[in-house]
Amino acid sequence: MGAVDNVLSSLFMVGVSKGFFLKHGMDVELKLFKSGQELAKALASGDIQFGTSAVNNFQTELQAGIRNVAFMSIMGDNASLTADTPLAIVAAPGSGITKPADLKGKTIGLSLGGTAELYLRQVLKKAGLRAEDVKMVQVPPANSVTAIKTKQVDALSLWEPWQTQVLREVPGSVEVVRGGGYLGYIIFGLTKEETFRQRPDLVKKVVIGFAETAAWVRQNPDEAGAVVATWISGLDPKIAGEAMRNVPFDIRITNFTKEVWDSSNQMLIEQGKLNAPVPMEGHFDTTVLREVVEEHPEWFSDLKSAELLDLKLP
Repeated sequence: MGAVDNVLSSLFMVGVSKGFFLKHGMDVELKLFKSGQELAKALASGDIQFGTSAVNNFQTELQAGIRNVAFMSIMGDNASLTADTPLAIVAAPGSGITKPADLKGKTIGLSLGGTAELYLRQVLKKAGLRAEDVKMVQVPPANSVTAIKTKQVDALSLWEPWQTQVLREVPGSVEVVRGGGYLGYIIFGLTKEETFRQRPDLVKKVVIGFAETAAWVRQNPDEAGAVVATWISGLDPKIAGEAMRNVPFDIRITNFTKEVWDSSNQMLIEQGKLNAPVPMEGHFDTTVLREVVEEHPEWFSDLKSAELLDLKLP
């Protein structure tokens, strides 16, 4: 399996460390990547069998002709249309930035081309600004504290745990905006189409392992944060535990997921990153997920009600 090295990938790390995957018959080798783009290449090359992609990234990958199948979520609130609390913009001490409108003319560090950029663009739009009103520069998330301390940037657009780490380790740093309902942020679990079709037994073990892991993480955020901190170099367990409280882990794919998908399609078309809407049909299969939800309701009983989508590969 492959995942990006942040708390949004907690289910992978916890599933391995706490033995949930092994319990269900999987001996998992977990590889961590610095970005979703690196992870996508590893999945395409066959270096990993299971990976992830955020909703907006998955849509652009599908447009490019990549044939992966989404069969579950691994991060997100699939009973909400605008759950984006894992995302935030933080400003450097003395930058003069306290609200989104103050970003005009500033240098913003982020991982270009991904969800952090989409989020920043939506925040700017709502504040009456254009993307051209700021200077976006590439900053690896793990370098966020250094970038702020050395004044390489005026602010950062980030996902957890990096913004929480900046706020705790850089005195005077400012949380400009967290979440805010700008977009629905969902990360899907993916595998190649041939793997999904040829190994339904393995796919079901994966879904079961993630379902039990997610239920445990929702009930034990501090302990889960301590586990994640052993995987991410330089991350304080207390910061990890705090960050976990901003990240929803709901593996379902629901009617809300469909609306988030459609909204993301529209945003990406407006930004020129998609030529036309990408349908979920033909790229999602929820057959195994529905089986697991029906067979193990105890792992989903604490979640808000939502209608599961019925999607099946042709």
